[in-house]
Amino acid sequence: METTLRVLGDGLSIAALAIIAATAQGAWKRIPKGVAIPMQWGLDGKPIWRAPKAVGLLLIPVIAIAVLLSFTLTQATFTTDPVRATIIFLVRATIAASLALSQLFHLRFVIKTLQDEGQL
Repeated sequence: METTLRVLGDGLSIAALAIIAATAQGAWKRIPKGVAIPMQWGLDGKPIWRAPKAVGLLLIPVIAIAVLLSFTLTQATFTTDPVRATIIFLVRATIAASLALSQLFHLRFVIKTLQDEGQL
């Protein structure tokens, strides 16, 4: 059971990273060079601060890689305790889904904001 959960966790991590990478690549192609990427919005819906294109589009993918690979690199997933293996699997699944959704929502707001500003 522990091996199955480890493999499923790896699969979910890979799927989340694929979604994150694909959406970042699509946004990279769509957004012109030199356009500052909105990173945070105020209550009025206007951007509070912006980052260069590389930082704005690659921040979440880099964080996702570091976080999702840390489970394998620390060998936390290699356990013989079924309860611990289940907990680690559920944590990995939650983090993978949260990171993928963060990327999707961020890029949705980025594209909408840049379209409203006429920069796309």
